[in-house]
Amino acid sequence: MRWYDLEPDVCMAISMIECAPPNAQVQYAEYIIKLVQEKDKELEYIKNITKTNLSNRHSRWYDKNETVSTAFAYLKETTKNIQKEVSLSVLALINSAVA
Repeated sequence: MRWYDLEPDVCMAISMIECAPPNAQVQYAEYIIKLVQEKDKELEYIKNITKTNLSNRHSRWYDKNETVSTAFAYLKETTKNIQKEVSLSVLALINSAVA
């Protein structure tokens, strides 16, 4: 089971990002990074997410883009509450772009 399958809103947000065009994926990823940085004051784990760690993984669809991979690493490492809150914000952003 994937880490984001445990929370339906997180799973939906990631699925919607996966289906988006590459430029939109980066836009949503930048939004995720910004929100997690704003909401999670325990940013210690972010310092541990290095380009070396990210560049060693290329087996998942989102590892092909550094920004998207970083955003999902941030989301994965934050609290469940922040994951849900950020995911709902991302879904709202995606829905407003579609409307």
